[in-house]
Order: sequence, then C-alpha cells, then structure tokens
Amino acid sequence: MSKKGKITSVDFDFGVGEIVPSTQEAYHHGEFEGTVRKTEKESLSVFKNTVGTDLDARLNSDERFPSDGEIFVFILQYFSGESEYARRDIDNMAKTILDILKGRFYRDDSQVKTLLIGKKTERRVPQNFAYVAIKKLTATQDVDALKISGLERSVTMFQELKSRGVL
Repeated sequence: MSKKGKITSVDFDFGVGEIVPSTQEAYHHGEFEGTVRKTEKESLSVFKNTVGTDLDARLNSDERFPSDGEIFVFILQYFSGESEYARRDIDNMAKTILDILKGRFYRDDSQVKTLLIGKKTERRVPQNFAYVAIKKLTATQDVDALKISGLERSVTMFQELKSRGVL
C-alpha cells in the first residue's frame, strides 16, 4: 500500500434496505424518429426520488458537497438470496447510484476517479442491503485503504440501521 495520503475514513456514507434497481440504456432507436429517450420505469424513478430526498435532507448543511475535486465511490450490494444475486448486473446498479450522487456529491461524472462496486451474499447481512460511501480525494491520496475497509464498514452500518429499526 502506498504511504502517501492514505485514506482511512469516508466523507459520507449511507445504506438502503433494498436492492438498487437497474438503470438501463437511456436511448433506443425509434421506428420513425431516430434515437429516442426511453421512459424510466416508475419503480426506478421512485427509488431515485426517495433516496435523493433523504440525501438532500442529510446534505442540507454540508458545505463539502458538491465537490469540485475528484471523488472515490464505493458501492456494495448485499443479496438475501442466490437467485437475485445471480441475475443482477452491477454495472446497471452503479448507473442508478451515480445518477443519484451527481449534483449532490460532485458536479460532473468526470470527477469520479475511482468507482468500486461489488455484489455479495453474507451471513452477517441476511437481507437485501446496499451500502454507498463517498470520499473526496486529493492528488496524493491512494484509495487502497478505503477499498479494504469498505466491506467491514458496510456490515457495521447494516447492523447499526437494523438495531435502530430503520431496516
């Protein structure tokens, strides 16, 4: 691990007690009009609005965001069952989360320096649960420590939310 600017904490994290719905390709070829923007599914729209509203309330007085600098985003989706785990594409889940984060944590997608996303079944997290962490980076920071600690941080958040009755 690099000795320069190690990361041991995150700037913001949150958990969602469900499976992140997938954002599909935004455009398709219309029969007559050429390229046409697809209509977003209602469940996806509701998810984005619900999570976005919660984040807006939490970010209300946080002057660190949206950042103009580079950002590290860590996403870990836990599944309660193997069938859901097997059929879900994490790249489409990442699109959903990044859509929610843009404008709240960073201004432009090009600011995301590192995106780490994974999916997992874990006995310590026995239900569907998504964990998201965001870290503002400086030019000298290395994301290795955050990658390593993200798994344990996500389990801890799940357990805290469960004990408070949020999940």
